[in-house]
Amino acid sequence: MLQKYKQQSLAVNLLNRKVRATIVHQVTEVSIKLLRKAYKELHGRSSSQGSLKFSIKGLTRNNQKYIEVTHFAVCFRNVENNSQDIHAEKVILAFDTYKQSNPSGQLDFGAAWVIARGLADKSVQLTKCPHCKSWVLLNARENRRERCGVCKTLLDNF
Repeated sequence: MLQKYKQQSLAVNLLNRKVRATIVHQVTEVSIKLLRKAYKELHGRSSSQGSLKFSIKGLTRNNQKYIEVTHFAVCFRNVENNSQDIHAEKVILAFDTYKQSNPSGQLDFGAAWVIARGLADKSVQLTKCPHCKSWVLLNARENRRERCGVCKTLLDNF
């Protein structure tokens, strides 16, 4: 019974953040029909339809977006290293931290979810520039050589 309550509570928390019902269903295993109804009650409209974002590369098409994605990745890595929570709760905490430190940030929770998944499955990596020690997100851009976004040092060894 307690487990069901935790799943439903997490589902409501995610729905309040306008996460697609399909993602909430995957995470919580709460009925998709119930989630869609709850989403509509919470937001006055249906949950977004269509394909989900799967690639960080689509989120980093320009330098400003790359900086924001890297910023969230740093927030997520901090939470991941200091929390025993389940993945979804880590993403929530990291997203809240990101929004507190950057209230005008343009990332939405769906993008944060994709970034966290990329870090978890190691399709992207977060490292520090050996020259200026700034955070660099590797494998996050299409057809580009890895460079530090701050000092522009070419990172050949990665």
